Amino acid sequence: MDNKLFLIEETVAEHIKKSVLYESDSSNTAILNIEPGDQLSTHYHPNADDIWVVIQGTGEFLAEENKTYPIKAGMIIPNLKGEVHGVCNTGTEPLVIVAVSAPVPVQAVFTEQNTPLNVCRK
Repeated sequence: MDNKLFLIEETVAEHIKKSVLYESDSSNTAILNIEPGDQLSTHYHPNADDIWVVIQGTGEFLAEENKTYPIKAGMIIPNLKGEVHGVCNTGTEPLVIVAVSAPVPVQAVFTEQNTPLNVCRK
């Protein structure tokens, strides 16, 4: 079972935004660790779905047309191929998200959309 079981607390390192847990020829899984006040800028994947599972913290999900939605631990966010998505940690603890993407390799295109300043301020 080597490289099949992962402890989140051992994988999340302070100030590291993304740690890839594994990548196969068909999918990958990563841990996103967003510190309070930090963000993952809006982007989309022209070739892949990116499913997020929020496992710790609170924040704002950033969508197309500068729309934002509150998120918290326990939520699942399916970001389908071509959909703009990003996140900002508005809480006081790290915002930790498990991201599963397929197919691979995953292409990311960052948008020129501006994140509302009042959302991502520390």
